[in-house]
Amino acid sequence: MPRFPAHIILPALILALSPVAPALAAEAAPSAQATVKLAFISHEAHAPAAWTMVPPATDKRLAQFKITTPGEGMTAEVIVYYFGKGEGGTAEANIERWQGQFVGTESRPATPAINRFQSNGMAVTTAELHGAYARGIGVGPSGVPKPDQTLLAAVVETPEGNLIIQLHGKAASVSAQKEAFLAFVRSIRGETI
Repeated sequence: MPRFPAHIILPALILALSPVAPALAAEAAPSAQATVKLAFISHEAHAPAAWTMVPPATDKRLAQFKITTPGEGMTAEVIVYYFGKGEGGTAEANIERWQGQFVGTESRPATPAINRFQSNGMAVTTAELHGAYARGIGVGPSGVPKPDQTLLAAVVETPEGNLIIQLHGKAASVSAQKEAFLAFVRSIRGETI
């Protein structure tokens, strides 16, 4: 897959995902959802209206959403990663890395709850971890672990490469968005032409 400079990718992603351009990115759905076209792969998903779309922070993010709680501000975040065909690691490798970023109760390693299923012809693996989270990119944790955090992540094996979707933040906020997250993951499908 060709690499595009950030100054080309980011405006394209913002245009493709901007709620200001509804004809290009979001179509009203009866259940207060928006259709999100995942730029650079021929897939789309349905995001709940409660998720606020924000510009992706890096060129490896196809979409990024913040979830706010009244009086608390942003309490959780959803990120859709795509690293290219054959890139980004297996579900097992990602789960092992995420597990290394968590410390569970009584300073014990966190044990992920793993689920595997098929959705729209694609294999999906989800993992859920709870505890103190030192979120890191790449290998291992970085920074001071934040207490009372949850990561709910999915690896969706599309024909164009794996999508890695993460919902992370305060445990209560992630728990409140769990069903919406799983519905978002299950809604990912190839675009019809």
